[in-house]
Amino acid sequence: MSMTFTDARPQDGLVPPARSLWHLMLGGFAATGFYEVWANWPTALLAGFPLEPPALIKSLFHHQLGLHVPDVWAKALHFLTGFLFYPLGYWIVSRILRVGPPAAGWLWGVATYFIALGVFAPLAGLPFLLIGENGLLSLMSLIGHAIYGHLLALVFETQEARARSA
Repeated sequence: MSMTFTDARPQDGLVPPARSLWHLMLGGFAATGFYEVWANWPTALLAGFPLEPPALIKSLFHHQLGLHVPDVWAKALHFLTGFLFYPLGYWIVSRILRVGPPAAGWLWGVATYFIALGVFAPLAGLPFLLIGENGLLSLMSLIGHAIYGHLLALVFETQEARARSA
């Protein structure tokens, strides 16, 4: 199946219909599953320790609000972000920019890296993009987020194409 830069249809609005929301969530589940493996195995092997998004979330809430968020809630927020919020962001960005896969997926994946380590990390008291802290960990995060975006787009757009042809 060939996908082009014009797969976003003009009738697509900023709020996805229910079927598309389900397809976005499927893509988000697949991409988040990949990211969890990436964060805990190759990253730990190469960088010396895993990426820990729940720790970033806990640090963000503590640094900004003085709240101590339990591990289970930090993990739940990370997973909710991975299978719902970031996929909704992909929908909006791909529809506004009218960029289709695979470019939209790669671009959105890199955008999620900048959201996590360029916005949230400094708000959590960490260096911007972890510069000066652990460059290899930052690189592994960038690669993981980029692949996350690609997988999200691939699964979502494949499901959408199947639904259109059915």
